[in-house]
Amino acid sequence: MKKIFPIWMVLFSTLAGLGFAQIPDIVEVEPFPERAQKSTSQKDLEGLWELSYIYDKFKPFDELFPDKKPTLYFDTVNKTAVGHTGCNIFSILTYLEGNGIDVLGFQGMTEKWCEGDGEDIFLTVLKSAHTFKIDDEGTLSFSCGNLEIMKMKKLNDNQSHPFSIPKILALNRPSLY
Repeated sequence: MKKIFPIWMVLFSTLAGLGFAQIPDIVEVEPFPERAQKSTSQKDLEGLWELSYIYDKFKPFDELFPDKKPTLYFDTVNKTAVGHTGCNIFSILTYLEGNGIDVLGFQGMTEKWCEGDGEDIFLTVLKSAHTFKIDDEGTLSFSCGNLEIMKMKKLNDNQSHPFSIPKILALNRPSLY
Protein backbone atom coordinates (compact mmCIF):
# COMPACT_ATOMS: atom_id res chain seq x y z
CA MET A 1 0.00 0.00 0.00
CA LYS A 2 2.88 2.35 0.76
CA LYS A 3 4.24 1.94 -2.81
CA ILE A 4 0.84 2.44 -4.45
CA PHE A 5 0.09 5.71 -2.62
CA PRO A 6 2.98 7.72 -4.19
CA ILE A 7 2.13 6.39 -7.66
CA TRP A 8 -1.54 7.43 -7.31
CA MET A 9 -0.50 10.79 -5.89
CA VAL A 10 1.86 11.50 -8.82
CA LEU A 11 -0.75 10.37 -11.36
CA PHE A 12 -3.50 12.46 -9.74
CA SER A 13 -1.36 15.61 -9.48
CA THR A 14 -0.23 15.26 -13.10
CA LEU A 15 -3.77 14.87 -14.39
CA ALA A 16 -5.03 17.69 -12.19
CA GLY A 17 -2.26 19.95 -13.47
CA LEU A 18 -3.16 19.15 -17.07
CA GLY A 19 -6.84 19.75 -16.43
CA PHE A 20 -6.33 23.15 -14.84
CA ALA A 21 -3.57 24.35 -17.15
CA GLN A 22 -4.40 27.35 -19.28
CA ILE A 23 -4.02 26.80 -22.98
CA PRO A 24 -3.14 30.06 -24.71
CA ASP A 25 -5.09 31.13 -27.76
CA ILE A 26 -3.26 30.66 -31.02
CA VAL A 27 -2.42 34.04 -32.47
CA GLU A 28 -1.26 34.43 -36.04
CA VAL A 29 1.72 36.73 -36.28
CA GLU A 30 2.23 38.72 -39.45
CA PRO A 31 5.78 39.26 -40.69
CA PHE A 32 7.41 42.61 -40.12
CA PRO A 33 5.94 45.07 -42.62
CA GLU A 34 9.43 46.54 -43.15
CA ARG A 35 10.63 43.26 -44.68
CA ALA A 36 8.00 43.42 -47.39
CA GLN A 37 8.87 47.00 -48.37
CA LYS A 38 11.89 47.76 -50.51
CA SER A 39 12.29 51.50 -49.94
CA THR A 40 16.01 51.12 -49.19
CA SER A 41 18.03 48.91 -51.51
CA GLN A 42 20.71 46.59 -50.25
CA LYS A 43 23.19 48.38 -52.50
CA ASP A 44 22.67 51.51 -50.34
CA LEU A 45 23.92 49.49 -47.38
CA GLU A 46 27.29 48.87 -49.07
CA GLY A 47 30.21 50.79 -47.58
CA LEU A 48 31.74 51.88 -44.28
CA TRP A 49 29.47 53.08 -41.44
CA GLU A 50 30.29 54.55 -38.01
CA LEU A 51 28.08 54.15 -34.95
CA SER A 52 26.36 57.36 -33.82
CA TYR A 53 23.67 56.01 -31.43
CA ILE A 54 23.04 52.76 -29.58
CA TYR A 55 20.14 51.80 -27.34
CA ASP A 56 21.36 51.36 -23.76
CA LYS A 57 19.41 52.29 -20.64
CA PHE A 58 22.34 52.41 -18.27
CA LYS A 59 25.27 54.29 -19.82
CA PRO A 60 25.54 57.22 -22.21
CA PHE A 61 27.07 56.66 -25.65
CA ASP A 62 30.31 58.53 -24.84
CA GLU A 63 30.94 56.32 -21.78
CA LEU A 64 30.42 53.13 -23.77
CA PHE A 65 32.91 54.14 -26.48
CA PRO A 66 35.36 56.69 -24.98
CA ASP A 67 38.27 56.06 -27.38
CA LYS A 68 36.97 54.84 -30.71
CA LYS A 69 33.46 54.39 -32.12
CA PRO A 70 32.51 51.05 -33.69
CA THR A 71 32.48 50.81 -37.48
CA LEU A 72 30.86 48.35 -39.87
CA TYR A 73 31.65 47.69 -43.53
CA PHE A 74 28.88 45.91 -45.46
CA ASP A 75 29.67 43.77 -48.48
CA THR A 76 26.21 43.01 -49.86
CA VAL A 77 27.53 40.92 -52.75
CA ASN A 78 29.20 38.38 -50.44
CA LYS A 79 26.58 38.94 -47.69
CA THR A 80 29.22 39.66 -45.08
CA ALA A 81 30.16 42.54 -42.83
CA VAL A 82 33.53 43.39 -41.32
CA GLY A 83 33.75 45.75 -38.41
CA HIS A 84 35.56 47.24 -35.47
CA THR A 85 33.88 47.16 -32.06
CA GLY A 86 35.94 50.07 -30.82
CA CYS A 87 38.41 47.48 -29.54
CA ASN A 88 38.38 44.27 -31.63
CA ILE A 89 37.96 43.51 -35.32
CA PHE A 90 35.26 41.03 -36.35
CA SER A 91 33.63 39.49 -39.41
CA ILE A 92 30.01 38.30 -39.65
CA LEU A 93 27.85 36.46 -42.15
CA THR A 94 24.53 38.22 -42.80
CA TYR A 95 21.20 37.35 -44.38
CA LEU A 96 19.66 40.23 -46.30
CA GLU A 97 16.11 40.18 -47.64
CA GLY A 98 14.42 43.44 -48.58
CA ASN A 99 14.91 45.66 -45.54
CA GLY A 100 15.44 42.65 -43.30
CA ILE A 101 18.83 41.75 -41.88
CA ASP A 102 19.89 38.88 -39.65
CA VAL A 103 23.34 38.07 -38.31
CA LEU A 104 23.82 34.37 -39.09
CA GLY A 105 27.07 34.03 -37.20
CA PHE A 106 30.55 35.29 -36.55
CA GLN A 107 33.26 34.24 -38.98
CA GLY A 108 36.09 35.49 -36.81
CA MET A 109 37.10 38.02 -34.18
CA THR A 110 40.31 39.23 -32.58
CA GLU A 111 40.55 38.66 -28.83
CA LYS A 112 42.06 41.82 -27.39
CA TRP A 113 40.96 42.68 -23.84
CA CYS A 114 38.53 45.59 -23.87
CA GLU A 115 37.71 47.92 -21.01
CA GLY A 116 34.04 48.64 -20.31
CA ASP A 117 30.82 47.22 -21.71
CA GLY A 118 30.75 48.95 -25.09
CA GLU A 119 31.90 45.98 -27.17
CA ASP A 120 29.46 43.52 -25.59
CA ILE A 121 26.54 45.92 -25.93
CA PHE A 122 27.40 46.72 -29.56
CA LEU A 123 27.61 43.04 -30.57
CA THR A 124 24.43 42.12 -28.68
CA VAL A 125 22.47 44.96 -30.26
CA LEU A 126 23.86 44.12 -33.71
CA LYS A 127 22.75 40.49 -33.35
CA SER A 128 19.25 41.56 -32.27
CA ALA A 129 18.67 43.86 -35.28
CA HIS A 130 16.11 42.50 -37.75
CA THR A 131 15.36 45.43 -40.05
CA PHE A 132 17.25 48.42 -41.42
CA LYS A 133 16.44 51.65 -43.20
CA ILE A 134 18.38 54.62 -44.50
CA ASP A 135 16.66 57.98 -44.04
CA ASP A 136 16.86 61.06 -46.28
CA GLU A 137 19.89 62.37 -44.35
CA GLY A 138 21.81 59.13 -44.98
CA THR A 139 21.54 57.72 -41.45
CA LEU A 140 21.38 53.93 -41.28
CA SER A 141 18.97 52.77 -38.57
CA PHE A 142 18.60 49.24 -37.24
CA SER A 143 15.41 48.12 -35.51
CA CYS A 144 14.20 45.19 -33.48
CA GLY A 145 10.42 45.17 -33.84
CA ASN A 146 9.29 48.78 -33.49
CA LEU A 147 12.29 49.81 -31.35
CA GLU A 148 15.15 51.66 -33.03
CA ILE A 149 18.24 50.14 -31.45
CA MET A 150 21.19 51.54 -33.39
CA LYS A 151 22.09 54.36 -35.82
CA MET A 152 25.14 54.71 -38.04
CA LYS A 153 26.52 57.43 -40.32
CA LYS A 154 28.27 56.62 -43.60
CA LEU A 155 31.98 57.47 -43.51
CA ASN A 156 32.86 57.07 -47.17
CA ASP A 157 31.00 56.71 -50.42
CA ASN A 158 33.72 54.89 -52.28
CA GLN A 159 33.79 51.13 -52.11
CA SER A 160 37.21 50.77 -50.50
CA HIS A 161 37.59 48.26 -47.71
CA PRO A 162 38.17 49.79 -44.25
CA PHE A 163 41.22 47.61 -43.58
CA SER A 164 42.89 48.16 -46.98
CA ILE A 165 42.06 44.63 -48.12
CA PRO A 166 41.08 44.42 -51.79
CA LYS A 167 37.42 43.62 -52.23
CA ILE A 168 36.97 40.04 -53.40
CA LEU A 169 34.53 39.71 -56.23
CA ALA A 170 31.75 37.25 -55.58
CA LEU A 171 31.67 34.27 -57.88
CA ASN A 172 28.44 32.86 -59.22
CA ARG A 173 28.20 30.17 -56.59
CA PRO A 174 25.13 28.49 -55.12
CA SER A 175 23.35 30.50 -52.46
CA LEU A 176 23.51 29.31 -48.86
CA TYR A 177 19.88 30.24 -48.29
